[in-house]
Amino acid sequence: MTLLSISRPRAMRTPATQNEYGEFVNSFARAMNGYAKDCSYSPAVNIVEEAKNFVITMAAPGYSKKEFYINIDKDVLTVTATVDNEANKANYLVNEFSKCSFERRFNLGKSIDTSKIEATYKEGILEITLNKREEAIQKPARTISVS
Repeated sequence: MTLLSISRPRAMRTPATQNEYGEFVNSFARAMNGYAKDCSYSPAVNIVEEAKNFVITMAAPGYSKKEFYINIDKDVLTVTATVDNEANKANYLVNEFSKCSFERRFNLGKSIDTSKIEATYKEGILEITLNKREEAIQKPARTISVS
């Protein structure tokens, strides 16, 4: 059973509209290629607190592991991806997404054990696990009996 069906109307194409359509696509492609050159990209991030750590997940599809650089300096975690845009040039007809260099910074605070930070990159998601210091892990409530 199909819950949702999406169809796009087809434009009637005559020789006159094909030319106009071609000009529109070409102007769109030129504008998007200009954007790609001046890309100011900042990937979307989710941060989750778990019992013993924090997990930062960053949506960064299309990158390779070698393009990421993760650094910690004075309780600031910096995630950088460096992309050579000249090497990625192509003669696009339509270019609706780009892969660009970026930098994101996160203030860690004193509860993070900076010696135990791990990072993985799989299927377009960069995941950084920030382990909490032992004293920052919340202990469960307990009852103390009186003797």
